[in-house]
Amino acid sequence: MKTLIVLCLFAELALATIPPYIKICSRNDPNLSKCVINSVEELRPKLKSGIPELNVPGVEPLFLDEVKLRSGPNQAKINANITNIKVYGPSDFEILDLRVNLKKNKFIFRVNVPKIYFEGDYDIDMSLLLLNYKGQGPITGNFTDYKFDCTMNGNLIDKNGQKFLKFRKFDVTLYLGHSYMHLGNLFSETSSTIARATNEVVRDNADLFVNEIKPVLEDSLAQKFTDIANIITDRFSYDELFPVTKK
Repeated sequence: MKTLIVLCLFAELALATIPPYIKICSRNDPNLSKCVINSVEELRPKLKSGIPELNVPGVEPLFLDEVKLRSGPNQAKINANITNIKVYGPSDFEILDLRVNLKKNKFIFRVNVPKIYFEGDYDIDMSLLLLNYKGQGPITGNFTDYKFDCTMNGNLIDKNGQKFLKFRKFDVTLYLGHSYMHLGNLFSETSSTIARATNEVVRDNADLFVNEIKPVLEDSLAQKFTDIANIITDRFSYDELFPVTKK
């Protein structure tokens, strides 16, 4: 029995050892922001598929809730439901700027992502001039020139006599540059003239979809990265992640 207890304790200590891909940053490092950036860069390649040994889920695909579009230009009205949305590309981010305030446990990032690709299913009811179109099928698209600002606010909590950093839900603001989307099967039952006209409306009003998907994407990214950060900071104490280096 004693042997079993010792083995369990040993296993727990082994699991708590900080792995080499999590780089430690001293909280009295004069280049702390640069150290944190390098630490995130070291960890980033593992975020796409997840880190099983730490129970960190993969970032991709990122699943989004249903997006509803209920608007349109003067000459067209669009009612559309986009479901089963999967997003690829968020793990390819690059940190452009970082400000750290450890006294307030606050981190502010500006991040660039070269390209985001998404796919899902649509159900659309569109009125174009005197014509109506209803249909459903697959939707694909991408966003380029994509950036987001992220603010991380945390608190220190006591656990087993140690301090652990726990983050509130991240505050994420997206800035989307160019967008493109394609609705599959959209024109399968229409004439080429209607198809061209409808295609033009969809292409010219892609921003309508972007405006609807933006808050859903912001919320999903914020929740996903908050969960990942808290899984890591719950496993390693504040003093382990941000020790004080003796001079």
